[in-house]
Formats: sequence, C-alpha cells, structure tokens
Amino acid sequence: MVPGEASEGGGGRSGGRAPGGRAPAGRDRRFGRLLQNWSREHTRAFRWILLGVVFLSGLTLFPRQEAYRRAEYAVGTVLAKPVIAEFDFPIRKERERLRGEQQAAMAAVPPVLVLQDSVAVEALAALGRLRRSIDDLRGNAAEVEPFDEPGIALSQNAYAVLLMEGTSAVFAQARERLQGYFTQGILSAELEERLRGVGRAALVIGGVDWVGPVDRFVTRSRLQRARDEAGDPQEQTAAELVTRFARPNITLDGAATERRRRLARDGVDRSVGMVLKGEEILGAHKRIWQEDLLKLESYEEARERRAANLQLRDQILSFLGRVMILILALAAVVQFLVSYRRRLLSRQNDLLLLAAMAALGLLLGGTILNVLRISGLLIPVAAFAVIIALLYDELLALACAGFLAITVGLVGDGGLDVIVILGLGSMAAVMSVRQLRDRRELYRLLLFVPLVHLAALGALGLMRSTPLDALLGDVLYLVANPFLAAGIALFAVPLSESFFDKCTNLRLLELLDLNRPLLRRLMLEAPGTYHHSLMVGTLAEAGAAHIGANALLARVSGYYHDIGKLNKPDYFIENLRPGQKNPHDKLGPAMSRLILEAHVRDGVALAKESKLPQVVRDGIVQHHATGLMTFFYHRALQKDPQTSETEYRYPGPRPQSREAAVLLLADQIDAVSRSLEDPTPSRLRGVVKQLIEKRTLEGELDESDLTLKDLAALREAFIPILTVLFHGRTSSRIAYPKTEHARGKPGAHPEPAAKAEN
Repeated sequence: MVPGEASEGGGGRSGGRAPGGRAPAGRDRRFGRLLQNWSREHTRAFRWILLGVVFLSGLTLFPRQEAYRRAEYAVGTVLAKPVIAEFDFPIRKERERLRGEQQAAMAAVPPVLVLQDSVAVEALAALGRLRRSIDDLRGNAAEVEPFDEPGIALSQNAYAVLLMEGTSAVFAQARERLQGYFTQGILSAELEERLRGVGRAALVIGGVDWVGPVDRFVTRSRLQRARDEAGDPQEQTAAELVTRFARPNITLDGAATERRRRLARDGVDRSVGMVLKGEEILGAHKRIWQEDLLKLESYEEARERRAANLQLRDQILSFLGRVMILILALAAVVQFLVSYRRRLLSRQNDLLLLAAMAALGLLLGGTILNVLRISGLLIPVAAFAVIIALLYDELLALACAGFLAITVGLVGDGGLDVIVILGLGSMAAVMSVRQLRDRRELYRLLLFVPLVHLAALGALGLMRSTPLDALLGDVLYLVANPFLAAGIALFAVPLSESFFDKCTNLRLLELLDLNRPLLRRLMLEAPGTYHHSLMVGTLAEAGAAHIGANALLARVSGYYHDIGKLNKPDYFIENLRPGQKNPHDKLGPAMSRLILEAHVRDGVALAKESKLPQVVRDGIVQHHATGLMTFFYHRALQKDPQTSETEYRYPGPRPQSREAAVLLLADQIDAVSRSLEDPTPSRLRGVVKQLIEKRTLEGELDESDLTLKDLAALREAFIPILTVLFHGRTSSRIAYPKTEHARGKPGAHPEPAAKAEN
C-alpha cells in the first residue's frame, strides 16, 4: 500500500472525486483545465466545430472548374494510347483552304447599290424651271422667273436655240432622255472608278434587289459621247440639257455590302467530314500524318468548346451532389462512433485527434488531386488507417479508411478504382500492424500493401480488358503509395503520442523495460510490491489475451499499478522485512484508510511526473474501483459499530475498459491467493471463482464492457498461472478476517489485511 499525501494532506475524501485530482497544477495545467472546462460546457459546439473543420477539408477534394487544356500533337510523332471520339464532331478544313474559300465567297458577293429617286425628281424640276424661264423670255413677259441653278451653265448656242420658236420639242426630248437615264441609274465618276473591274452589282430599288451587270448604269463618259454624236442644233441642245441636268442617283451602301460578304464568308462550310462517337480517330502506336493531325486538332477544338459551354446549372448540381455525398459519409462515421465507440464521443482529446486525422487525410487528398494534379491512387489512405489502428483499434481504423477512400473516390472524382484499390490497401495495412511489437515491423506494409494494390489493379484491368501498357502508369503510383504511407505513419505516431497523450503498443513495449527508473525504484525500495506487480502483470496479460483485449496494455498496467507505494513502502505488508513490526498496529483505522487511499493518488502523481500514458494512469486510478478496505473497516467496526461503509471505500472510478477490469481482478486474485495457507489448485480455483462472482455482484465491473463469456474465460486463464506461481509455496500474507458487514451480506469472502485493499 502506498503512503499517499494522506499523512500530509489529511482530511477525508470526497465520494466521487477521481484520485490524482489534488495534484498541483502549473500554468499549463491551468490552461488545460480551462480548455477542458470549456469543452465540457460547450460539448455540442465543440463537436460541431470539429465536424465543420472536417467538412471544409473535404471541400478541397472538389474538382476545380478549369479551362480545358488541349493536347498537343505534331506530324511525325507516335501516339502512346489510342484516341477514341467521345462524341460526334466535324473535321475542320485546313486554315489556308478555308481562308481561300471564304475570300472567294466574299468576292462573289456583288456590291450593294441604292437608287435615290429624289435626285431624279429634283433634276426634272430644275429642267421645268429652266423651260418656264425660257418661255417668259421668249414671250417678253413682265416678270421673268429667274433661273440660277448652281452648277448648270448652258452654252450661248444652247440659249440661242432655246429662245427660237418651236423649241418645246427640245425640252420634251431632254426630259424623256433624263427620265430614261435616271431609271437606269447614273453613276458618279468616283463610284464609276470603284466599280471598275466589277462585273455585277446588286441594285436595291424599293427594297427589292436587282442583280445585273455594272455596264447597265449610265456614266459621265456615256453622256458625253451621246452629246458628241448629236447632229442638228436642236439635238445638240437636247444632249447638252441632258448632260447638264443628269445627276448621279446611284450610291454605294458599304455597310450592307460588308454585311452580305460576312454572311457569305460565314456560310462557307468549315468541315470536310464527320467523326462519330466511339470511332477511333487514331490507334495506339500509329504515326501522325497531316490528315490525322487535322482530325486530332478538330477533336481537341470540339472538346474545348464543350468544356467552355458547360452550363452554370450543371456546375451547381454537381457541387450540391458532392456536398451531399460528403455529408452522408460524415454521418456514417458519426453513426459508427455512436453505435460502437460511444466513449470516444465524451473524450475531447480523442475527438480532436480523429478529426485531425480525417482533416489531414482530406487536405492531402485535395492537394494531390487539385494542386499537384496527380492520380488519386497516390493518396496515402493507408497511413491514416495505420495511425488510428496503432492509437485505437482495427475496426475504427477500417471505418476511417473507408470514409477517406469513399470521399476521395466519389467527391474527388477518383472513381471506383480509387475506392476499391485504396480501400483494400488500407485493410492490408491495418492487418500488417495488428500485432505490432517493433517499430521496424511497420515496414511490413511496404510488402503487403503494394501486393494488394497491384492485385486489385490487375483484377480491375482483367474485368475491363485494359491493355497492360495502359496500367503501367498506375503501377508506379501504387508502389509509391505505401512508402509515402509508412513515412507519414512513422512521423505522425510519435507526435500523436506526445500531443494527444495516446499510447501505442510500441510505447507499451518501451514501458516493459524493467530498468526504467520507476520500476528500478520499486525493485529497490519496495521489493515486495515489485514482485507483486510482476505477478499481477503476468496474470493480467494472460487474462486479457484470453478475452481478446490488449494483453500488452494489461501487463504494463500491472507493472505500474502500485507505484504509489513508493512514498511509504513500509506501510504495506509485502515490503516488511522478517521481524519488522507492522506500522498499522499503532495507527487507528481511519489513518490506515487514508494511507491506503493515498497510494492511488500518489501513483497517479508519479505517473504524470514520469509522463506515463493516460491509459496506464487510468489503470492506476481504477485498479481498486470503489472497493471496500475490508480489513480496516473490520477494525473500525470493532471500535465503532456505527461506522459507515462508504468511508472505507476507494474513490473510484470503476474500471472503464476491459483491460482495467482485468487488472482489478488480477490484483485482487494475486493478493487473496498469497493469503492462502495451502494454495492448492482446487483452493485457487475456488478463490478465483468466488472473487470474480463477488466483484460482479458488487457491480464493480459494470462499466467495463466485460461479458459473462469474458468472465468465464478469465477464470480459466487465471487458474493455470496461479497454479504455477504458487506451486510449493506457503502463505506470506495475513489471513483475512471474515465479516458479516461487508455490503450488508452474510458470508462475505475474506481478503488479506494489508494487500487486498491496497
């Protein structure tokens, strides 16, 4: 038994307080307590924050909507893989040929001309005004209508002819000719020059096109030629009038002409044929010729257009679908924890660690897929499965690996191949570290995982008849994956042990070293307790192995469960030398109770000082549960029959794990067995059976998840070990006095005085 701080701190104990709660706290512990108190008060918020972090990490897996990257091809190169059309697309013409056809189509479009009717009206009106002026002059009218049209100057001969009698026919002839010319269309000199060499033109008359030869239009040269060919003076005068009053009434509509030419250009067929969906554009290992290059470039242009035409609606629906898959995967993991690992939900450290592993796995997957643009087969899902398997258990590791594989495959567009291959590889990784006893055994996954990866890849390739050369690129990723996973695991496991106070089998193996300071102190300062601890570790290991619990943890917990006795080793009977008096003979039952209770608190304090893992400290705290200090309670009853039983019970808590429950039973069975005067196999069997039944009936094992089948297996596991340990030995323990007051039940089983209650 351990002298705790009872002799120094005095006072009674509070019923439900866990041992070790009185340990002094520094500034860092105060901060830790503040954080722990906040997490207790805001448990729901803390859990939602962790879920939010994991969810946001999963968003990094979403494929980025980037511009399509066209594949580059060149004439003379050889394709490594066949190119199969994913959709129908046209084969475009060569650029030079298309440009020539477009230019020809544009050149074939006639210029668009517009006939302006207002020009003819104005010209004929001016001719009428001239006629009226001539008539007034010839008739000596009092008022002569002046004629001063700009740009119209007749010759003296023309005026002389017009002033003569009978010249009305001259004006009629001139008017008739002008009307004919205006109807045909009169070109300006500038427009005539622009239309030189153009064979046809389109004349818009009243919104209707007339297309015909350009030489139908009247030009200045044609008018001059008609004037020069005139005979008598009247005909010459009529020709001069036509020349003077003939104004250009045809204009070029450049905008309409350009518009029609663009339509003609765009109407040129840009393709020379079609490739149908599923058709092979060019086979593997084929050289690219010019006609092949044309098809390949046409295919890439079509794919680029399809990518650019992706509708916002499709993007939104895709995003929502991925969000739903991510939420469903998270819900499945949460449901798994609620159904099979409920205790983890009340441990902030464990929730934080699991959330950190999931978030890091998703972030790493997003980095590989969307930043490095590498195949999802390189994502080391097995690394996180191994870490969780080492820190917790295989079933939880497989659940987390399944979550990562599914999210990477579905949310990150990795596909079914990624889910199957990485999922099977994670299972192989977990199995390879199942019985890990040496850090070097981590390298077993470098052998097993690649074999599983390659086998899965080969199976999928056979199912789809995929050519072997098409699988070679994936082989490199799958071989590199386990090396990356092993590196991450070797780096992350020690950090997780340190920051989250977790314990792996590797750490437990280090604690088994009997040369560690605490165990050496126990051997030198409390040899009886040291021997007892070794025996308890042996019993606990055997029992845990029989029920499928962590045998290594049970053994280590057995070694360290009584280290609190180092403070007052002489107050525990197994450490008394021959002839040495028992110090408790001079103490009252209450003081002895305080000393017994203190050894648990002192053990926790020493464990924290020596940085023992939390699971080992839990074993120290729980190895007496709320058991009764029967010997000293019996002495107290002799002095005061009204003594309350609760005053002589350990503060607990009861064992919260199977390993802690096995430790409790192993500790008490070893103590009771040592008190037997003649530890025969039959008596040992009876002691084991009665003690297990008693602890079960008292409810000490109710919170440990032990089943009746486990208790039966423990009984059969303890007896052979005890038979060997106590063969040929006599008792060195004080016989336990019977009492009728334990738990108020008659016939309570006796326990040793100083050890069974330690």
